[in-house]
Amino acid sequence: MRIWQRGLLASLVVIWAAGLGWAWWWFDGRHATTFERPAYFDGSAVPGPFAPGQIQVVHVWQSGCPCNAGHEAYISEMTERFSARGVRFARAGSLPGGRGDILADLPHWPLPEDWSGWPGGPSVAIWDARGRLAYVGPYSDGASCNQDSSFIEPVLQALLQGRAVNITRQDTVACLCQLDEQAFGGYPLQP
Repeated sequence: MRIWQRGLLASLVVIWAAGLGWAWWWFDGRHATTFERPAYFDGSAVPGPFAPGQIQVVHVWQSGCPCNAGHEAYISEMTERFSARGVRFARAGSLPGGRGDILADLPHWPLPEDWSGWPGGPSVAIWDARGRLAYVGPYSDGASCNQDSSFIEPVLQALLQGRAVNITRQDTVACLCQLDEQAFGGYPLQP
């Protein structure tokens, strides 16, 4: 091969590698910007999905959200563990169903009109046994959640011990997807 051909081939390889690097940077930056974002949760006092008497948790879920994958195992385990301790669970957001819907068996609760500015899902709302809103926000501050990184684990433990919790307004950064229109109003609680 002649020198100019080698130079041309080397230039093409460098341009190709630079193009791949730029494409990866652009895609990764676009994903992070879209889902991992600052959010403000402001849960005005609304009644929970069930009559007061037990701690209530509503999983706010958007089917098909890439952020769900980092939370699914924890949510399933946590829901089972705290259900055994008398906590009641429901879901809001996407209607139940679809492939891999880990919350399909929970009753569906439409988000109230007062929460029309809800930042997205996956997130959670918790009421104490007296029916007072105790927590609104994400499960954790990242794209995944476990027992050690969970924001809601200490809230549930405190409520089960009879202590008061009031975290109904907070600024945070979390992995969230925009909720569909079906998340708000018009759908009765389904068993």
